[in-house]
Amino acid sequence: MPKPNMGNLLEPDMPLVITGQNRLTVNELMDWSDHSRDYTIVQCIGGTGRIAAKDLELSVRKGTALIMFPEVPYRYNNSDTTLQFDCLSFNGYILPRFLHSLQIGELRAFKPDGMLGLLLREITLALQSRHKDYIWHGSMLLYTFLVRLTIEAERYSTYERTEARLRLAELVAFMKQYYQQDLSLSILAEKMNVTEQHLNRIFKKEFHMTPLEYLVRYRLLKAKEMLVQQKDVTAHEIARAVGFNSASYFGSVFKKYEGISPIELRKQFQE
Repeated sequence: MPKPNMGNLLEPDMPLVITGQNRLTVNELMDWSDHSRDYTIVQCIGGTGRIAAKDLELSVRKGTALIMFPEVPYRYNNSDTTLQFDCLSFNGYILPRFLHSLQIGELRAFKPDGMLGLLLREITLALQSRHKDYIWHGSMLLYTFLVRLTIEAERYSTYERTEARLRLAELVAFMKQYYQQDLSLSILAEKMNVTEQHLNRIFKKEFHMTPLEYLVRYRLLKAKEMLVQQKDVTAHEIARAVGFNSASYFGSVFKKYEGISPIELRKQFQE
């Protein structure tokens, strides 16, 4: 799999590091053996099909994500016109034992919803930064992602995961669609037809945070995207666009979660 040139970022003594990102398109039945030393997170962004590795085979559709290991032959079989994947490669000397301890095998499928999805987007943003510590920041986010992936996979039985996550996924989609609006806990609970206390409990069990904490994190993620991609938009305009009542409150919340002000973050992404 081709990867963009990121310079000599992968030092021999680095425990964990992002090595690149790219997009892969599969137009027909094909075999792929990545003989580089990189591991890869691939997320399907279009098409349907199957991926096989050794004696394992998984169905793939839009939204499916996988972790692939270096030097393992993978076979793609697309039943749609094409399969498209966003790919994030990584490596580091801790990975063989670390992934084994997390029980992450050679064909691990998951759905990057909730905090997993936010973390993947944060990693992508980190790679765009010009800050001197962006490599370590991306590595920290990746470490958190891998640990959380294992925790979330073990939390529910098959039945509980199917029933609970279906309803919560609909609520998360609702928050992503209307995050600019004034969404209170009572509105979200009414959407789920449960009490506020019950919603807090089941949401926190699933995502390790309350619904309003997730909403804040998602708003901050959208704010960071605007800060990076729309350089002429002011912090005050961004605050209103992502659902904060005032620029000062937006600034204080942003600094609480990010450790720096919105303007300081924007500077890190400037050449």
